[in-house]
Amino acid sequence: MARSAALLRLLLLAPLAGAAPAAFGVHTNQAVYEDPFDIGAGGASLTRASKDGRLFANPALMPHGGTFHKWLGTTTTILTNKESVDTAKQIFNNSKSKSSSTDAAAGADASASQASSLIDKVFKDPVRVGWGQTLSWVTNNFGLSVFSRFEADIRARAYGSTGVPEVQFQAESYHGVAFGTAIRTPFRWLSLGITAKYLYASEPDIKVEVTDTDSVAKFASPDFVQNLKSHNKGLGFDAGSLIFLQGSWVDFSLAAKLDDAGNTKLSGPADSPKAFKQVESAGLGLTFHTGADALHLAVDYRDIAGVYGEQLFKRVYAGAKLLLRTYVGVSAGYYNGYPSYGAEIDLILLRLSAVAYTRELGDHPGADPRHIYMGTLSVGI
Repeated sequence: MARSAALLRLLLLAPLAGAAPAAFGVHTNQAVYEDPFDIGAGGASLTRASKDGRLFANPALMPHGGTFHKWLGTTTTILTNKESVDTAKQIFNNSKSKSSSTDAAAGADASASQASSLIDKVFKDPVRVGWGQTLSWVTNNFGLSVFSRFEADIRARAYGSTGVPEVQFQAESYHGVAFGTAIRTPFRWLSLGITAKYLYASEPDIKVEVTDTDSVAKFASPDFVQNLKSHNKGLGFDAGSLIFLQGSWVDFSLAAKLDDAGNTKLSGPADSPKAFKQVESAGLGLTFHTGADALHLAVDYRDIAGVYGEQLFKRVYAGAKLLLRTYVGVSAGYYNGYPSYGAEIDLILLRLSAVAYTRELGDHPGADPRHIYMGTLSVGI
């Protein structure tokens, strides 16, 4: 029963997670926030990004688009994988079965059986849940966004770091404020932009041996809950440029981007992360368009210097966005070595989108994937 209770607490505490006094996960080449529709297009967003995604993908995108006002509104995102839903149902059914038991001995036997069943479930199907929230205003020359993004991941391994079965909890918790500004240079085909971001960041990575009852018991401690709220904080800068050659029917774009220019130093009570490394990226884009429709093809090569030590398939993003009459969008691409898909509809004041993609946590496709479904509601103009 202790194992089942520990996993349930991890799921319930996930929205509070930020840091723990143990080990931590590793930041990647990804921006702290990505627009969901752009993820559907394989995450290739350096030469074209959606709504407030411009601030994080490449601030030099802001001067392009033909209008002064780009976006004012809020976006709420929920994500999960199918296994997360199945496990949540199992936890609920286990709790319901326990509460209906009238015989103490029978109830104890049932709890032990349910705990074993739940552990088996997580061994087979990892759980990933998360959410995102932004409140933003983006114009032709500046943008401001208050953002929050959290993703939690729970998996179990038959052979952990010490050679015995373990349960692992990881999370990516990023929150803060971003302000961006951009200009077109005297060369009208060249724009430059910069985004300043004040970050609260944490990446807990907690491993518990299935047989270590003392460690499992710590999950119920108020101190553990308090530690999960800890974040390191710091000020960082992203800089971007865009060469945009516009034609009557075809546009060509070339982007260069620095994430966390000069490294973003983080300080605070948490053990890690202490810094986000500078990442250099480049992107190519080709757009076929009419007056109201557009097909944008793009490829991004992120972390050119490989400072985070990731394999090539995690650093190359490619995809396409098809926009019809500016009210309907469809996206598809290549993300972490897997296909990705997205769709968005603009109902004037409401925008609804759905995205399916795969996040690979291992060192090669198929090693440790999470097949993620994401739903988004945006309210704004």
